Amino acid sequence: MTDISTSPPPAAQRGQSRPGPASRRLRLTSPAGWTTAITTAALLIHTTLTAGVFLDIRYVLAALRTTGASGLSPSEIFAHRPFFYRWLLHGLDSVTGGPDAVREALLRLIGLALCAAAGLLLHRALRRRMPERDALLVSGLTALTLAFAPVIDYLQPEWFAIVFATVAVAAALGVRGRPRAAVLAALPLGLAVLMKYSTAGTAAMALLVVFAVDRVRGLLLAAATTVGTGLLFALSAWSGSRELQWLRDMPYINAHALGNEPVVLPDLLLRTADYLGDRIALTPVLALLPGALLLFAATLSSRRQRVEAVLVTLLLLVIGLAVVVYQGNWFAYHGESLPVLAAAVTGLAIGRWYGAHGRPPLCLTVLALLYGALAPLLAFVRADVDTAVLAWLASAAALLAGGLDLLRVQTPRPRAGRVPVALPVLALVVCLAATVWPTSGVRVIEGNIVTTNAELKVQARSARTAAEQVDARLPAGVPVLYLTFGQQAYYIGHPTACRYPFPTFFNVPKRLTEVPSLESTRENVRCITQEHPAAYAVYQPGWLSLGVIDPRIAADIRRAYACPRPEGRQLVVCTARR
Repeated sequence: MTDISTSPPPAAQRGQSRPGPASRRLRLTSPAGWTTAITTAALLIHTTLTAGVFLDIRYVLAALRTTGASGLSPSEIFAHRPFFYRWLLHGLDSVTGGPDAVREALLRLIGLALCAAAGLLLHRALRRRMPERDALLVSGLTALTLAFAPVIDYLQPEWFAIVFATVAVAAALGVRGRPRAAVLAALPLGLAVLMKYSTAGTAAMALLVVFAVDRVRGLLLAAATTVGTGLLFALSAWSGSRELQWLRDMPYINAHALGNEPVVLPDLLLRTADYLGDRIALTPVLALLPGALLLFAATLSSRRQRVEAVLVTLLLLVIGLAVVVYQGNWFAYHGESLPVLAAAVTGLAIGRWYGAHGRPPLCLTVLALLYGALAPLLAFVRADVDTAVLAWLASAAALLAGGLDLLRVQTPRPRAGRVPVALPVLALVVCLAATVWPTSGVRVIEGNIVTTNAELKVQARSARTAAEQVDARLPAGVPVLYLTFGQQAYYIGHPTACRYPFPTFFNVPKRLTEVPSLESTRENVRCITQEHPAAYAVYQPGWLSLGVIDPRIAADIRRAYACPRPEGRQLVVCTARR
């Protein structure tokens, strides 16, 4: 696929440009350009100030803050996330301050800066290999897809992995000298792998992109990344952490991972199709992929190029889905790479379409605008529709729209005024920003919108209220034992001396019989049964039901602490039995 994204002509390489549609740049000084820029900035400011972060991020932040107050470093604690992700989030959190809402807004702002930096680096690399407009569209839409990621995706390990993978692609393709480029790109790509280990799939997608453009650079990068990732993991294991133990123990608490349950292929394929439909309903830009791929392939000059472009894109899609299937939890953020892929291909298709025909793919552009406008309205009819079915229909409509655009360019028509590139970009921004509205779905499961952005905020306020009631009953600054999920501890904020601040290895069904024998489980138990346990424990019955977990662990908790009846409360304060 080396010649799919053609290098600019010699004149352009010398800083000159040729006249004609292929060399026109995306002008931001036009009215359409200013409208697009102002709309994008306004939407980004809105989501930065209002979205906050998802409860998974609060879980990790709570683990870092509550243990850090007792003198434990991110290296030493279990937060269900690997070493480098813990340190990365700790570093970002350490430069924030103020109330929780302010700190979360600052974290999102830092995230925007990372998106912009990754996009700029990618643009600098791509402009050496394709026309300026194509490079700007691909890099800009990649960055904007990350910036407008739903709150369930934002700052997750999968999100950071894509940021690192984007930087790695930029280094691999943009640095002169293939060995030097591979060495420089190996560090961010290795970090992409180690954000969560399962994010190796994101790194594989980046490798495939590099390999498709330059075979030698792709192979060199694969070799350098293998060595670099091994060295980085060795550093994490050497640093005083227990990465090897946690890496060995964590699969036992994931009952749904591939291989832990019998595989029924028809059911697995159906669940995968449902997941893809859910992901499209969450981020409708993904529905544009079939039409964008059709238009992109139509701009290529040979059958071999077209076949290769389709196969590479489909393989990227399969890799992105394979990561989701392997983990088996079907969480939306496991598929964060999919909308980024769709946006990049759509940007490339629009750029090349302008280069070939001097006008936008009108039908696909209108469809992008329509999806962005309609997606937040699904919550109003969610009891009556299957959003996964609608998502698949939307994908079919995108393919049809691409076909109509192909027919339009083959039909002679009077010469019309030039449509600026900024207008299709504006339509895509509206489509990407479908994730930011209060009624937009943030958890979509098997065709049902389970939670919207507004409802997620209500849940967070409820958790905060319950935490404030607990905090009022605790002496100021007293260490506690948390028997809660991390979001509750995030709002309580009392320190804990346990390296497992939230006993994840307790919160498993009885049928996972191997979990009680794990070293991590025994360490969880020791934090409760030690000679001088914390004077208070905060217990969340809805998360850690003593009637569901292993009876021996439940007995240890009851012997160590006296807990009042919940009586409908989210949290209760338990006192140590002296």
